[in-house]
Amino acid sequence: MPVPAFLRRLFSRAADARPAMGAAAGASRPMSAQDGPALARVLAARLPALIVAAQKIALTVQQGSHARRRAGSGENFWQYRPAQPGETASRIDWRQSARGDRPFVRENEAQSSQTIFIWCDNSPSMGWRSSDAVPVKAERALLLALALAAILLRQGERVRLLGADGGTVTAISGNSALERMGTLLVDAMRHPSASATLPQAGHLARNGRLVLLGDGLYDPDAFSGLLRAALARQVRTSLIEIIDPAERDMPYAGRTRFMGLEDEAPLTLSAWGDLRAAYRTAFARHQQQLSDLCRAGGNAMIVHTTDDPPERALLALRTQLAAAHQSGGGARA
Repeated sequence: MPVPAFLRRLFSRAADARPAMGAAAGASRPMSAQDGPALARVLAARLPALIVAAQKIALTVQQGSHARRRAGSGENFWQYRPAQPGETASRIDWRQSARGDRPFVRENEAQSSQTIFIWCDNSPSMGWRSSDAVPVKAERALLLALALAAILLRQGERVRLLGADGGTVTAISGNSALERMGTLLVDAMRHPSASATLPQAGHLARNGRLVLLGDGLYDPDAFSGLLRAALARQVRTSLIEIIDPAERDMPYAGRTRFMGLEDEAPLTLSAWGDLRAAYRTAFARHQQQLSDLCRAGGNAMIVHTTDDPPERALLALRTQLAAAHQSGGGARA
């Protein structure tokens, strides 16, 4: 499994931790990661099915939450109300009015669109999973990104895809929006980042919203810097942290080999002792640090484990985005 720097230091302090260039006999070995090009080939072949799955997830999420209901000039029907003196005949719904003895006006929901920037982590650690029972983290990020885009586009929001390095911005719209977005994300996997590189805030439209999809194995100072830079542009951030259940629980026993996915040397641990408890404490501390950084600036963090249904994370995110939208306007891009 991927071992970030803050946990590698913990492992290195174990008395029996040592580099290992080959698999140890009888070792318990966490499942290997797929390299970028191989993962891209697999997901490219599965992209049509993933898009269908994303559309189904989007529909489920929309059915499970309530739309914004605020009178205005949008297109979604909200309610009928009695016509007021002086209203033009073109505003009257004659079919509804014919059912009673007074005229009614069809009132719609307000829809001031916001700009949502979506970024998917492209670091090597995203190409890992602990078993065939769960998807690779990068695949789950792709599915969540596609489903989120489907939800936002149906709501009339403006969707922008940030390149893996944050240096390019692509507008996602039109009938083939999900196909184009999926292709861009899969193509980016062919050239993964050398390490967990967060996007730059310079390309974010003011008053927009940034959604990060990644495994959270980030340096806290770098993560804090991104949040501050985004807030300087009046952009709030939502992090969906995608983790494998083994990263949370560390279920391994006996002699275990850990492979470095981002230029780290391999490690072999022979005797766990109290190390598992120490690992879980360190991992929870890192999680809390990310959460505190988000909360301090009015941002948000959602922890999503790959053995959980994707709908759960998207329902939570949709609630966050709706609340943020009601408290402020969107940004043009």
